[in-house]
Amino acid sequence: MRVFRYLILVILFHPLHLAADSPVAAQWYAAGSKLYYQKQYDQALQDFAYSLRLDNRQAAAYQAVGSCYYAKNQPALALRYYQYSLQLNPSNAPLQALVTRLSASQNDPLATANQEYQSRQYSQALAAYQGVSAQQPQNAKAFQGAGNCQYALGDMTAALASYKQALALNPNNQALADFVTRMNAAQTAKLNAMPKDWAQPLWRSAILPGWGQGYNGQSTKGWILGGTELVLAVTTISTDLIGTQAENKYLGLGAGLSQGAYNSPYDTWSEMANINHIAYIAFGLVYAYTLIDAVVNARPDQAMAEMPSLLPSNMQVALLDHGVQMRWKVAEF
Repeated sequence: MRVFRYLILVILFHPLHLAADSPVAAQWYAAGSKLYYQKQYDQALQDFAYSLRLDNRQAAAYQAVGSCYYAKNQPALALRYYQYSLQLNPSNAPLQALVTRLSASQNDPLATANQEYQSRQYSQALAAYQGVSAQQPQNAKAFQGAGNCQYALGDMTAALASYKQALALNPNNQALADFVTRMNAAQTAKLNAMPKDWAQPLWRSAILPGWGQGYNGQSTKGWILGGTELVLAVTTISTDLIGTQAENKYLGLGAGLSQGAYNSPYDTWSEMANINHIAYIAFGLVYAYTLIDAVVNARPDQAMAEMPSLLPSNMQVALLDHGVQMRWKVAEF
């Protein structure tokens, strides 16, 4: 795109033999030229339009209109007026070269997405980049461009995912890798600074041990704690039932039996009581641990964590061949 800009500077207002025949038209053309160089493109377009109303055979004026639209990131309109200029002056070789390149870029969906991004039409550009990535799943630039749009729209999570996909396709993109590292660090710092939503995992673990751990994203720990509590609960209940039966049997024995007849139910009763006490105490300890762990490892409050970070209105993330770059001006591709 920079080559385009340099080429435009060379050919814009290049001396053409098809100049305005009307002195008034020439004055409007000159006024428009001055406004163009001052980057007042809308006002320049008005002056060029007045000039063309007075003399619609000015190849230079059509070319100037095209350059204004190009500067406004409207390449389709720029191409149309450049072609009008060439119809009047087909010998303009520099402009012909520019038209050829512009025509080719119009058929390139990635170039179209770049132009929409450059125009700050981030939603449209995102859709275009995603369309390219769907058709060309190995195109790292498409994923990187999607990440740039998502970043500009404030969706940092999606942007990070897109950047990582771009890096997976092009791991040599060191600039992007460094940018992702900084993004990860910033996101981690942001999350750590947020208040934790401890109430949600706490009541879940209170109802079903391990559920709170799963809510906190620690599924494996949750299954282990939940399974341990289940085993201890079953052990506590079963030993109580078995011990109670042995107790009732022992207390129901009459006199005159052998010592072994008394020892068997008594030993079972005593053994089950010991196991029951251990399992009950362990159940309580593990239950308390699940509650404490659910609170300690609570995630940041999602209502705050999901709020998008706003970017300054004049900040862009530039899509470059070698990575991304923060700029305080419109990004160039």
